[in-house]
Amino acid sequence: MSGSSAVTLLDVARAAGVSRTTASAAIAQTGRVSDQTRQHVLRIADSLGYAPNIWARKLRQDRVLSIGLYMPDQVFGRAYYMDFAFGAAEGSHDQGVSLILLARGIEPDDPAMHLLDGVILVDPLDDDPVARSLLGGKLPVVTGEYGPRDLPEPAGVVVTDHQGAVYQLFDHLVDQGALRPALIAPGTNSHWGRAIRTGYANWCAERGRTPLSVQVEFDSTPGDVERASAELLDGATPPDAIVSAPDAAAVGAVAAVRARGLEVGNDVLIASYVDSILMQLSTPPITGVDLRPRSLGRSCAEMLLDVLASERKDAPLLSELPTELNIRASSTHGSSG
Repeated sequence: MSGSSAVTLLDVARAAGVSRTTASAAIAQTGRVSDQTRQHVLRIADSLGYAPNIWARKLRQDRVLSIGLYMPDQVFGRAYYMDFAFGAAEGSHDQGVSLILLARGIEPDDPAMHLLDGVILVDPLDDDPVARSLLGGKLPVVTGEYGPRDLPEPAGVVVTDHQGAVYQLFDHLVDQGALRPALIAPGTNSHWGRAIRTGYANWCAERGRTPLSVQVEFDSTPGDVERASAELLDGATPPDAIVSAPDAAAVGAVAAVRARGLEVGNDVLIASYVDSILMQLSTPPITGVDLRPRSLGRSCAEMLLDVLASERKDAPLLSELPTELNIRASSTHGSSG
């Protein structure tokens, strides 16, 4: 491999056998990297022809060393999306690039867009006009989760292994004795919603279970989930386990269970598809899936910077991140809540 324009920081990291973050810190002379590791990375970078000053050259080629992050209004304040934003900021900062948060209503021809080299979108909704205009614009775009299916593919996508997470979570509930696990999840106007619902449908089909589900809005509150849980619990075949997909809303399922004189962890198991500090501090603590939003945000920023550095024009980049199930008292029989 030769020619610095063809070599990315990810190439250096892989050849050196270190993480992309470590390679970045070694080359930039920042971070907690041992001298031995730093010298090793620098030798590999030199042998590959990687040029640390690639962004200086890009500046002379009308690059402004800034990328944008767009998140829809309804997700501001949600722990998952704040962690995603911090991760994206860290990933861009590591390479000396600024991250600019984009406001609602911005258009591709807005003067502010001239301050950007590319854009990150997280959970782009099919019916979000801003997300659609950015994905259809001229700037390179990397998305956290897939965008609308009727638009051109972005330059890169970082996705979460939702099917693996859904199977692991519902298998855990069955292992704890659940016979009728239910799902409360948003509709199909986002890849996230589609992936969760498809994963659950596939799981039910493979495990011989009858699906029990209620659809809620993408940005549902605990009150919304409490009402959806009540609908399930008051139905003809009430569930003995409930998974709430919306961020920080599983406490609503806990409230609905208690309002019917039932015990969380004994009569009905509860879990959240999105883990957070609120799930840890709830009474009882609620089982949650760690979707690693900070890693997702960092990976999106790193992928976008790789796209810009290499000026890729071939097939879109794709990366998939694993998840981790954090089991707590709300889904363990014998607990009381």
